[in-house]
Amino acid sequence: MGIYTELVEKAIPYSRAKKIKRMVLGIHYTMVEVERLGAGLAYTLLPEIKSCCELNDSINFWKMPADIAIKGYLSNNQVEVIVGLATINAVLSSKKENFKNSLEGDLFLELKLGYRDEVLMIGRFDPVIRKLQGRVKKIWVLEKEEDMKSFSVADIKDRLKLVIITSSTLVNKTLEDCLESLYGVPEVVLMGPSTPLCPEVFRFTPITWLCGAVVKDPDQLFTKICEGKGAQAFFKAVGPKPILEKINLRVKK
Repeated sequence: MGIYTELVEKAIPYSRAKKIKRMVLGIHYTMVEVERLGAGLAYTLLPEIKSCCELNDSINFWKMPADIAIKGYLSNNQVEVIVGLATINAVLSSKKENFKNSLEGDLFLELKLGYRDEVLMIGRFDPVIRKLQGRVKKIWVLEKEEDMKSFSVADIKDRLKLVIITSSTLVNKTLEDCLESLYGVPEVVLMGPSTPLCPEVFRFTPITWLCGAVVKDPDQLFTKICEGKGAQAFFKAVGPKPILEKINLRVKK
């Protein structure tokens, strides 16, 4: 069973008899809130949405049964995929037993990187680049799908101490392809608000850490997404409680 199918299989049992309370598809992120569970995020890949067919008018996400929305993650329609992943994340992030051994704070202190180490980044995380510059020998950045096709990860794999992969690869479903050449790399991190917080799904993959987020204030998050805001605004928002809380989970092998 592949990662994408297993995510659906893990989330569906917790979603039965529950409906989508509200959702918003923003220009940067999509949020889905499931009644009696909470909210989840998925990155909005606008180019893919613009190139695909418009959804049939009979598909209405508000008040849709959550398990139906989750099954949409395996659809060929990019809107259903994005809403499906956000619903999966809403459901899985409500299972607090997954967070028993979560690591608070800076994951990069835990990883103990040195000045001789090389890091590969699939997707661009500017705050992480700034944090690692001067601490490691080299940071390789593959930002576009064309970069992955023209670059041979196998040529540098033996020099890599860490690989960081954007969880938006779960939206365009390129994650499994990215992972094929990463077996044997000491640390592989799946990072971003789209990250499903369910280590069990990734236990047979090269991924060693999940770095995602739990939605703490869905009302503020809903407003920010409606205003076209992105991840930096979510994490930096000032209020009585944070919008998102970062979570680091070790994937046990």
